[in-house]
Order: sequence, then C-alpha cells, then structure tokens
Amino acid sequence: MNNDFNEKNYSRKMPTGGVDNVRVNFILKNIPDNNLKILDLGCWDGSYAIRYKKKTNIVYGIESSVTSAKKAKKKEIIVEQGDFMKNSFFKNIRFDIIVAGEIIEHVFDTDLFLQKIKKLLKSHGKLILTTPNVASLPRRILLLFGKNPLLDNRVIIGNTAGHIRYFTFTDTYKILEDNGFRVIKSCSDVLNFNNKGTLYSKFIPKIYKRFGRIIMIYAENIN
Repeated sequence: MNNDFNEKNYSRKMPTGGVDNVRVNFILKNIPDNNLKILDLGCWDGSYAIRYKKKTNIVYGIESSVTSAKKAKKKEIIVEQGDFMKNSFFKNIRFDIIVAGEIIEHVFDTDLFLQKIKKLLKSHGKLILTTPNVASLPRRILLLFGKNPLLDNRVIIGNTAGHIRYFTFTDTYKILEDNGFRVIKSCSDVLNFNNKGTLYSKFIPKIYKRFGRIIMIYAENIN
C-alpha cells in the first residue's frame, strides 16, 4: 500500500481489546521475558509493542505512518519510520523475535518480505506471524452463497483494509518453509458470527483451527 493510504488508515488509534485479545495473548505467550531484542513490524502507535517489553526486553518498531511512529516513540519504543519493503532498518541489530502481526497480507512480494525478516533475525530466532484466514468458516459460507468472502476489491478508506494477498494455513506453512522457517506451532483465535467481532466462539477453533478467523504461527529461522 502507498504511504498516503497508510497514513490515513494507521494514524488513528490502534484497536485494542475485545476479539483481538486472543491474538495478542498468543503473541505474548511466545515472547519470554529474558532480555530479548523484539522487533514489531507495523508497530502502529505502540499499544501492543509496549506489552512485549515485559520487564527486561527491548522493543523496536518499524511503522509506515509518521503520526503513529511518533506516538510509539512516546511509549519508549525504539522506532524507525518508513516502508519496510523499500528501505533498510536497524542494519546493525539482529533480533531474537520478530512480530509480523497482520502485515503479510498487505505485501506484494511475500517471499522478499520473509527474506528481509530473515536478515534481521538471529540464527534460530523466532518469527510470530499472524494473518487473516481466507478459509475461515464464515468466508466459506459467504462464497457458497455467491457473496464476496470479505476480500478487498477497492481502495477506499473505510471500505478496505488494504489486503492484497490471502492465505490458508497450508499456504502459510509452505511459504514459510520455502523461505527457511520451521513452523513450531500454529493455531487460530476465534470463529466470528458477525462482522463487528462482538459475537464469536473461542471453542470451535480449538477443535478445528482451519475454521478460525486468524492464522497464528510461531516459527523458527533455521538457516
């Protein structure tokens, strides 16, 4: 997405709480409090990144929105502003963990995206990646009835999230493995019963994760 879109869409307050808690808790459970260097890609205003600090970790961020980058810095996140796919950041740092929450679906060249992440990770460093599941049960039902399964087809602020790539669990495993990552574990968050995310089930994705809203993966850099 272009910088104008990112500035308009991501300079607003970061949504926290509610249905997003399951995803955030997955990330937090996979970040030990152990003097680690954590990088949050697309850190927004730092509302999630600040929680990754815990007591001893150092948290860095990359954010395309100038407004949100400034807000994250005020939360004592070490932030560089710009387009991750076009620029180089933190050239002299190798990270223990990189969090890419809801980012890969916005990227044209997803292999390059993962290779850039690898260069910033330590050997055997960890990647926490989340992305919408195009094969969630509600999307399957919409498609069955000939309706758009919540796929972006216009670039209008308020009508689009800027998604240009869509993934299933199998797709995500494959692209990670092809780029030198080993998937350690994966799960999903909730099964939505409405678009607002106010009515959902945490139980169903625990039985069959491929029906869930979000793909959540914890992987290791093996090269």
